[in-house]
Amino acid sequence: MSRKIYKFICSGFGIGFIPLFPGTIASFIVLFPIWFFKENFETKYFLLLIIIIFFISLILISKIIKYENNKDPKFIVIDEFIGQASALVFCNQLIFDYILAFIGFRVLDIFKPFPVSYFDKIKNSYGVLLDDLMAGSIIAMFFFIYYEKF
Repeated sequence: MSRKIYKFICSGFGIGFIPLFPGTIASFIVLFPIWFFKENFETKYFLLLIIIIFFISLILISKIIKYENNKDPKFIVIDEFIGQASALVFCNQLIFDYILAFIGFRVLDIFKPFPVSYFDKIKNSYGVLLDDLMAGSIIAMFFFIYYEKF
């Protein structure tokens, strides 16, 4: 595979090259295929999909950033896909839940409180992915706790 194909995939099929708010746009756009997937498949398959995409992304991102000065380039938005997907794992198929998960994930991804900031400081392909995965996992935990308690 060529580096152009890696970039195309990691840019969310071109979304990462949008000049304004590519991460937010990527996080929003991925809501629709996630809705479809969760509507038609069990949670265990959704988790498996996230894991598979995570490891494929890890390989592709490492090949891209090898030649970049910036080890977390803005055009890479596949990490937003993974983070937003992980935020939605335990939410119900309700528009309100998706809106809360979207806003919560974006807030954590933009402001990077601890422990998200810890992973953001890692300047390799793991760091690119793990800060978003952590932000999404925090939101997922809130949904899990909320639905377990109520």
